Amino acid sequence: MNLLLLSCFFGLLHPFYVSVTEINHNVQDKTLEISLRVFTDDFENTLKMYAPGLKIDLINPPTMADMDSLINKYVTNKMQIVVNGQPKMLRYIGFERVKESVWCYFEINNVETLKTLKIHNPVLYEYKKEQINMIHVVDGDKRQSRKLDNPVADWVFSF
Repeated sequence: MNLLLLSCFFGLLHPFYVSVTEINHNVQDKTLEISLRVFTDDFENTLKMYAPGLKIDLINPPTMADMDSLINKYVTNKMQIVVNGQPKMLRYIGFERVKESVWCYFEINNVETLKTLKIHNPVLYEYKKEQINMIHVVDGDKRQSRKLDNPVADWVFSF
């Protein structure tokens, strides 16, 4: 149901500039599972600004390895996450295109408990001043959300 609403939300809103980051604490695996959803055209235009001269095509990538490398570099340079006061590295899993958007997947290992999660997320802010970044964090039965309007890029979630 949430995925259906999110799809409708994304389909209706464009040409608004919105990304959605979902962070799920997988207690059993002791990981944070992170997905970032952005509109394909917005992301391609942002990546062109980030890596001028490089052919950017997320629909029909010239080489998947180049697009994986570029997405990994862009997102890990932009998005920082601090868990329980400790900075953590995002581990890139991959990306996929779903209809008009791109889903990028990351993981953070060795997260037994989640007390605080500080996120810095200025993804796509350089592309459009109207960019909005939605963040949803789930830890067990606790769910928190926050909307960050450009230029605000930081928020702390407490559990």
